[in-house]
Amino acid sequence: MALVGNLKDLKLANIIQINCIERNVAKVTVKSNELNGAIYFTNGAIIHAEYGPFVGERAVHEMLALNDGEFKVEADLQSPTQTITQPWNSVVLEGLRLLDERKVVSAPIPRQLFGMLSGLKNVDNVFVLNYNGQVIEGKISETLHPLSLTFVWYKLKKMLNLFYSDIFHYIVLRRKNGYVFVFESRPNLIVVETNLRVITGEFSVMVKKLLKQVNASR
Repeated sequence: MALVGNLKDLKLANIIQINCIERNVAKVTVKSNELNGAIYFTNGAIIHAEYGPFVGERAVHEMLALNDGEFKVEADLQSPTQTITQPWNSVVLEGLRLLDERKVVSAPIPRQLFGMLSGLKNVDNVFVLNYNGQVIEGKISETLHPLSLTFVWYKLKKMLNLFYSDIFHYIVLRRKNGYVFVFESRPNLIVVETNLRVITGEFSVMVKKLLKQVNASR
């Protein structure tokens, strides 16, 4: 018999702890923010997790941030794959630590900066995301998904081992009709969409200078 409930009443961290301590073979399904997620347990360990575009430890971290949503625990369901090898308590503690960092209040960028970026030559659109993939200023294009952009950002920084470094400031993605630049301006990500006429190297240098100037004047 499955156990069902809401994350408002029983936190996911507690659900994970119970299943791991009791060394259950189980699947926890989570539905929140129009996204579905799942965590698989075997013999006191988290074996696999997925949530929206995220897989592995990052999926667990994203689900730990949920304060609302339905969950279901089903016993004796085996994982189809293994994407997590770290001990369950390490995965949870890292997720809670990242959650504490995210609690820095996301705020719209200064109107002056937003206007300057929007007015740059070859720029089609500007919008601002927080690290949860939520649009906090501007309007995202229909062809882009905010969670996908934050996912790409996270994965690239993780691969380069620069996730907590100030060296890695932006990424650029090529599309059929232009480029998508993602710049870090903590606690936000600033996304700038351009046409194909932009020179990526020169444009990124120009935007970074604008960000530095505005941040220095705050």
